[in-house]
Formats: sequence, C-alpha cells, structure tokens
Amino acid sequence: MSTGVIVMSKIPLPGRSKSRLQEKAGAQEAALFHRACLYDLQAVLRNWGMPARIYIAGGSNEEFRSSFPQAMPEEFTCLVELDWSDFAFYRQHGGDLGERMLCAVQESLTEFQQVILIGSDIPGIDRNLLEQACAELRQHDLVLGPALDGGYYLIGLKSVNPLLFRDIDWGSGQVLEQTLQAARRLRLQTALLSKMQDIDRWQDLKAWAGRTGDSRGKSTLAWRYANYLLKRAEVR
Repeated sequence: MSTGVIVMSKIPLPGRSKSRLQEKAGAQEAALFHRACLYDLQAVLRNWGMPARIYIAGGSNEEFRSSFPQAMPEEFTCLVELDWSDFAFYRQHGGDLGERMLCAVQESLTEFQQVILIGSDIPGIDRNLLEQACAELRQHDLVLGPALDGGYYLIGLKSVNPLLFRDIDWGSGQVLEQTLQAARRLRLQTALLSKMQDIDRWQDLKAWAGRTGDSRGKSTLAWRYANYLLKRAEVR
C-alpha cells in the first residue's frame, strides 16, 4: 500500500513562524528552532525514503527555501540553508487549519493509498514513529498522534472524511477529543500513537528539553538548539 507524508509548514524565517514561542525566545530564535525541527525532519524523511509533500502557508516556495537572513551561532550554521531538493512543494488552501489539512489530504490521496499528515515543527518525530503510524494505518481507518496540550501532532487516513476537520476548535485543548468524537460518529476504527509535546510556548520548550535530555532525542539538532536557548536564558 503506497504511503505519502504531508508536512504542513509556515515560512521558517523571523516573524513568520512560531509566534507564541517568539514572545519569550525572540523572533530569530523561534525561527531557528523551527528550522532545526525541519532539519531533523528532512533527514528522517530522506533516510526513510518515503515520498513527502511540503504544504506551505504564509509565503512562497522561494521564501521557504531561502537562506536565513541573520547571523547565528557557529555550531548551528547548518541552518542557514535547508536542502529540500528531494521534496515536492504545494500551497495550502482553505480558511482555517481544518480546511487546509482537508485540502492537503484530498489532493494527496489522489496519488497515494494512505497519507500521514504531520506538522513541521514537532521535535522528536522519527522513523520508528512514522513506521508505526504506517503499520497502524494498514489495520485501522484513522491514526492519531495525541499531543500533550490536547491536540494532535499526526493524523493518518486512507480516505477523505471531511467531518474529521469540521466543527473543531483548532488551537484549543479539545481538538483531539472532538476529532475522536467525529471518528466515533463515522464509526472509524482508530489507533492512537504515543503522546508527544507540541512546542508552542517557552514553557513547552523547557518541559520537552528536560524530558528529552535522557533519551535518544538528545542527538537531534532541535534538542541541541533548545538546550542552547535555555542555557543562554539562564545566563541573562
């Protein structure tokens, strides 16, 4: 069964992404954390060999691929340029987040038999998790990766079910439960993956970095940059 990965992303430049994180971290630092997540994710997808579509909001393909415009610490200069040469780019369409995700799923299911949709700024998504999502999706109608804040970081589907994306309070702590209620109404067989931290605010970053420091996630660039930000904040 052919599987495609959908990556939903904003433009990883200062002031263009991670707006709530930048309130504490700063616009440049929040954008660099987003880029670090993208750096890790592109490595996972490239090494896995799974075809991926990048759906962009808030700018053009050229802006997404553009160089970072400001100086950065030497140990993170790999974030100046991100190599997405192996990936296909598309524009997000629709009003709210639900409509944009639904459009991406509808378009992608014309090419693949099943799709896995993820965000671009969720640290810790690795090959094992994506393979588990694929395996669960072969046995279920719907796969969800619950986020600790009450949303979800991953959704996997084999068919278009618009009700899963409508009448959802996006950005609230009710997203996962409302989606599960819709799945029950549709009588979909649903599998849940392990919970993960969605990094929206500074306290999310601190909590995630603290938990990840004793795991294999410590080797990721996202963790190293988060740790750099936290240590820098201690000095100030």
